[in-house]
Amino acid sequence: MRPWLRIERESKSKMKRNMVPLLAIAFVVAIISTGVFYGLFAGKLRSSSDLPGHAIVVAARDLDRGTVIQPSDLRVSEMQGVLSGAFSKPEEAAGATLLTAMKANEPLLQERLAPRASDAAGPGVSVPTGMRAVSMHVFQSESLLNLLRPGSRVDLQAVSEKNGGAELRTVLENVQVLAVSAADANGNRPAGAVVTVLIRAQDTDMVALADAGSRVRVALRNPLDEGTTPRHALELAALFSGNAKLEAEDAGSSRPASTLWDHPIQLHVRVLSADDAALQELQAQSAEVASDGSLRVATFRSGVDGRKLIQSLEQKKQMEIVASERLMVGVGRPISYHLGTKPYPLRVQFSPDWLASGKLGLQVKPRMGTSDGPQSQLPDTSTFLIESRASDPAAQNLAAQLFPGRSWEHKHIVILVSTRTIHQTSSVAVAQHTDRGR
Repeated sequence: MRPWLRIERESKSKMKRNMVPLLAIAFVVAIISTGVFYGLFAGKLRSSSDLPGHAIVVAARDLDRGTVIQPSDLRVSEMQGVLSGAFSKPEEAAGATLLTAMKANEPLLQERLAPRASDAAGPGVSVPTGMRAVSMHVFQSESLLNLLRPGSRVDLQAVSEKNGGAELRTVLENVQVLAVSAADANGNRPAGAVVTVLIRAQDTDMVALADAGSRVRVALRNPLDEGTTPRHALELAALFSGNAKLEAEDAGSSRPASTLWDHPIQLHVRVLSADDAALQELQAQSAEVASDGSLRVATFRSGVDGRKLIQSLEQKKQMEIVASERLMVGVGRPISYHLGTKPYPLRVQFSPDWLASGKLGLQVKPRMGTSDGPQSQLPDTSTFLIESRASDPAAQNLAAQLFPGRSWEHKHIVILVSTRTIHQTSSVAVAQHTDRGR
């Protein structure tokens, strides 16, 4: 081998041996550098992305404005950081009213809910000044009771059963529910639920009386609906007549419910079916006030107990109640009782007014068919009758039209009106009975 070739090979071999330590040193330096970088920067990146999560309540589905929140309407999600005014548990918002619509998965904030009574009263106080918390037994509303939550708004109804009939009256409207709990059967009461409501102090006696002497029902309403309706009683017989209607006629019916009444009078109007014998008995025991060819207006004679006479005729099966209504009138606030649909085959208008003698009187204007009946001016404390003439076949045809399915052969329509003047220490007392329950 040539000398210069041998020297070249030895030189290359020596260079390779020198590169191995250098590569090893570079590899170690790379590992150390990587460790230093990971320790200085990767830890910080991990800490910034692993912020502690917080539970937050969001809408489980789209919710409309005015919804009374239930736990099933919400679900729990998680977010990084803290959102002011948010809830962490669905139960914290249950029973509150939604003021604005929400989309699914949208966070629920306190500012979007109407305050509940217990929230508005402040910590440790659940009954605001001037209000009372009253508990009552509620029956026959089992399915509705499952929907009630603290903060729900309801109307209170009382049902009374007597003399084989049923009568319903709306006691209060727009009442706030504070709590609902189950109740065990006690004595003659069936098992129901105990509902605690928030009412005005002056309404506590009325609710307590309804709870003690009748069956209380509730009607759930939209919490944003503050409208009220005229308060009156409805009897079972009126439902099956299919024609009983009531129309207020004071100042275009635009007067607010809280307007004060001037000398209010309560009227109990009952439509009766009387046979020939009952009509003769009523005519014998009454004094005619006014009459025409189709109608007769009369009051009971002195010494005759009209209530007992009517009960006696009912027991003899000579008379039967086919419709009944209670209503309120006052000076300047007339009202009409209607049977049928417009143009109202039977209508009676009641108008309290002052007589020349200075006493309060009640003007009565009946109308049957297309003819006006005799107008009468009666004392406000009278119990009086409006009778159809026995010899008038048009009256029987009208009765068959108003109450189909009932035989009117030898039967006659008799309207019995009982009046009662409401004595009040102040005019506010009557306004309370027509205002809403809050």
